[in-house]
Amino acid sequence: MPEPITIFRGSNGLNVKTDPTRIPFDPGTGIQDLAVAVNVDHDRTGRVSRRKGFAATAITTAVHSLWCDGGPCLLVSGSSLCLLSPSYTTQTLATVTAGARMSYFKLESRSYWMNGFEKGYIEASANNAWVGSAYVGPDKTRQFSDPPIGHRIAYEHGRVWIAQGSVVWYSEPYSLNDFDLARDFLPFESRMVMLRPVKGGVFFSDSQRTYFGAGADPRSMELLPVSESPAIEGTDQPLDMVKFGDGSNAGLGAIWTAKNGVCVGMPTGQVVNLTYKKLTYPSALKGASICFDGRYVSTLEP
Repeated sequence: MPEPITIFRGSNGLNVKTDPTRIPFDPGTGIQDLAVAVNVDHDRTGRVSRRKGFAATAITTAVHSLWCDGGPCLLVSGSSLCLLSPSYTTQTLATVTAGARMSYFKLESRSYWMNGFEKGYIEASANNAWVGSAYVGPDKTRQFSDPPIGHRIAYEHGRVWIAQGSVVWYSEPYSLNDFDLARDFLPFESRMVMLRPVKGGVFFSDSQRTYFGAGADPRSMELLPVSESPAIEGTDQPLDMVKFGDGSNAGLGAIWTAKNGVCVGMPTGQVVNLTYKKLTYPSALKGASICFDGRYVSTLEP
């Protein structure tokens, strides 16, 4: 009886840009791209396996803005910002504008949130007002205001960054509550869709293109276009560069889904498009994403 011949040993991933009849195949390795992939996982060794599927939870209502960063797990259901327990029960923390997507960041024991209409922070399972602090120090002519209400927020380099329309505001150094609205802002050409700090600066994306501002001081930042493709709002995540590629890079980077592919933002400002040679997908204005178990998962909303 002849010995079996292995035809397929693994895959290099999905390729929807090449005619399926033209996808290269190496009979020596038995590895080639997939022309179609439905409900399968593909790991870094090239192994293709069926996905484990999913299980229904006790939550049956429509929710959005699910988020957790090592502290409380938050979501929005209807017009309620809720705390999600491990048993999938929810506790209402605040009344918010229905349908408005949240943006969050966590600092120590507090989880800060904004949605373009309201703002606050969660501490000890309770919502609190996020307002300016009383200034203590020598007399000065500058006037500080409460944090403006934006639709994207982030914290890095000792500052809070708030995207409001086409403007990015930034707080005083190492102060989460004090904003000089007359001086401390960065204007862009169109509505901001991404605000993602990394080790060497901040990646910004408006609705037209992606920029990088190097350094920790926004007053001296030069905003340089790094991609003519804007990010898809809601798909950006922080990325530990040690876990990316061969691990030779170090520090905080970023990953997001752009109009033209899945992109990695290096800590020094370079952008690498991981999928432009092989992957296309329908256009989308918004999405959601998560990094877990060494994988980046992104879903898109047409």
